[in-house]
Amino acid sequence: MTLYTDNLSGTALQAELDDIRRRLGLAALDEALRFPQYFQIETVRVCNARCPFCAVAQWDKTVPVMPDPLFERIAAELAEHADWVRVVMVQRAGEPLMDKKIVARVKRLKDAGIRRVTMSTNAALLTEAKAVALLEAGLDEIMFSIDSIEREEYEKLRVRLSFDTVMANIRRFFALRNRLRPDFLIRVRGVCFLDPASSHDRPRISRWLHAWDDQRLPHDRIYFKRPHNWGNQHAFDGVPPYEEVFHPCVLPWSTLHVTTMGLVPLCPQDFDARMSLGDVNRDSIAAVWRGEGFARVRRLHREGKRGEISFCRGCRLFDEDAHLEKKLDALADESGSDAPLPAGARVGSDLSLPPPASGGGPGWGDRNEAT
Repeated sequence: MTLYTDNLSGTALQAELDDIRRRLGLAALDEALRFPQYFQIETVRVCNARCPFCAVAQWDKTVPVMPDPLFERIAAELAEHADWVRVVMVQRAGEPLMDKKIVARVKRLKDAGIRRVTMSTNAALLTEAKAVALLEAGLDEIMFSIDSIEREEYEKLRVRLSFDTVMANIRRFFALRNRLRPDFLIRVRGVCFLDPASSHDRPRISRWLHAWDDQRLPHDRIYFKRPHNWGNQHAFDGVPPYEEVFHPCVLPWSTLHVTTMGLVPLCPQDFDARMSLGDVNRDSIAAVWRGEGFARVRRLHREGKRGEISFCRGCRLFDEDAHLEKKLDALADESGSDAPLPAGARVGSDLSLPPPASGGGPGWGDRNEAT
């Protein structure tokens, strides 16, 4: 990755762009302009939690739920490109289970031919009836956001939520999935404020990772992500200062986000679309994706000038080598820790990146996560 001005050159930046092309599985990067392959559709922007590391208090909540005509407009255009679209996540800034129409909206996307429909949830509202309905609607994967299996610590991080309710709901969903749809992917993801290199923290990390062993299936993913500062908008004690970076990010070529208002923000960090790149109430998704806003962002990233965009300055959330997964494995190999990690369990940054063309590496769908 191009992290220093000494390494900033046309050759280095082209190598970074070639790597993005590889990650997207494209023969040429310009193919990405056809249509986004990944989406985060925000059907609701309210939340039942008040996590201190989240910017929920700063959100514009004037349109709490996406209107039906707007959702249908989006779904209809996605249907026209269903052969190209890889993943649609029906969550962005809010808790999706607060959308009373979320089951119908998942079904609409599946009926439109979308290959993978996902969501991230804090699970507090995941009743048995809702769980069964989502599985029957065709949801392909779910991510549970739970940062600790210690009640006191959990309720400090997930303010307003009940640890016992959340744990019961997650465990019941595992059981239902194992019985009804064993091919369904479950991710358990926590925000990690612990140090995997610390002999004090490692046992706590391991206990969290192993807590799901009795119900997880081999294809499930259990992992942590690091906290972040929401594109330099939300200061939090557990987030270290960002350092300058210069390499291009994958998102301007891969992913489009839509708020409940129909605005297209720069990325998940731009929770209120302060850098709006378009409005799908007025324009098609394809027109926005190929429009002047995205073109300017891509140009700045191509030229090593991403720091001119405040949300991009210092952000490495979507870099493959920013993940802690390999680092944690190396520490385990070196230390011979008595708290080994289960297969498939990792500590990493937010992993909503498209997988490499080989099909390996982290899956998509873990990107946002106010929940």
